[in-house]
Amino acid sequence: MSIFNPKTFSKAARILLLSSAVISSFAYAKSVKIIAEEPGGGWYTYGTTFARLIAEKTDNQYTVSLIPRGGGMTNPVAVNNGKADFGFATSNAAAWAKFGLTDIYKGRKNNNIMSMLNGLQEAYTLIAARKDWVEKTGNNTLEKIIKAKDVVIATSPTGSQVPIIADFMFKALGTSLKELRSDGKLIQIGGGQMSQMLRDKTIDIFIENVPANHPSVTEMTLTTDLVYIPFPTKVLKALADVGLPTGVMKAGTYKGQTENYINPVSASVFITNSNVDTETVYAITKALVESQAKIKASHAPLKVWDPEKSVSQSVLPLHPGAKKYYQEKGWLK
Repeated sequence: MSIFNPKTFSKAARILLLSSAVISSFAYAKSVKIIAEEPGGGWYTYGTTFARLIAEKTDNQYTVSLIPRGGGMTNPVAVNNGKADFGFATSNAAAWAKFGLTDIYKGRKNNNIMSMLNGLQEAYTLIAARKDWVEKTGNNTLEKIIKAKDVVIATSPTGSQVPIIADFMFKALGTSLKELRSDGKLIQIGGGQMSQMLRDKTIDIFIENVPANHPSVTEMTLTTDLVYIPFPTKVLKALADVGLPTGVMKAGTYKGQTENYINPVSASVFITNSNVDTETVYAITKALVESQAKIKASHAPLKVWDPEKSVSQSVLPLHPGAKKYYQEKGWLK
């Protein structure tokens, strides 16, 4: 008696074929690496969402390994050297790394980094002065402030990108952070100290680069009456040339800010290596742009991201894969 049953065989064959297809899809999934920062930071949380949505949107054709270390100044180098395929960075640090600018990169160009996504999140550069000091001295412009005989400007400690930004500002006006510091006109302290020293009137101006509603700046604006010092056109241009495009901090972002504040913006960007293939970059760009509603719903700071508008804000050359997608959308010629 035969034990062969055609119906049973047919069913088993279908199950085997389906199982093979599933196994095959995972076997051929391409693994990519994204460098973010340590757990708890904003970029790390964004990275976990990006990883999930990339896999979801590409039907698991790509799986993401999230590197839980790095930072704004180190990620461009990691991506350039192939330690990661993709990474978060600031627009200015990406430009500095690309062209070997500032003491941090010391003339070492990172030629392999390219742009994918721009303008994910914005940090605003602020120059704010005590209102009573401005009214007393009449020093209501940056040009007057740096020439004032009796002034104390505060900015962040070395290691932050803020002193680097400030140095570019000062150099555009014919001086430097080093020169102002040696003249006793500039000190470098933390945000908490700035707030207390403003109240004590031991500093007159502070320079910062922060997102909207930043806790330490919010405290400073709530405890001291401030005047927001405008940026000269030549300073805006100089900073745009080194990766800080000119943007707008909307009126009312901080107390006492009654008008839109034109300033150099440090944007969070998502970069890749020029050696990552076009197909991969295209697929991941498409997956993230088409998942923007979910990204913004998960992360309020990313609600400012406008993929179409940000195409023109790139401080690095666009990767051919990203460029292909943006051209298909009609956002790029």
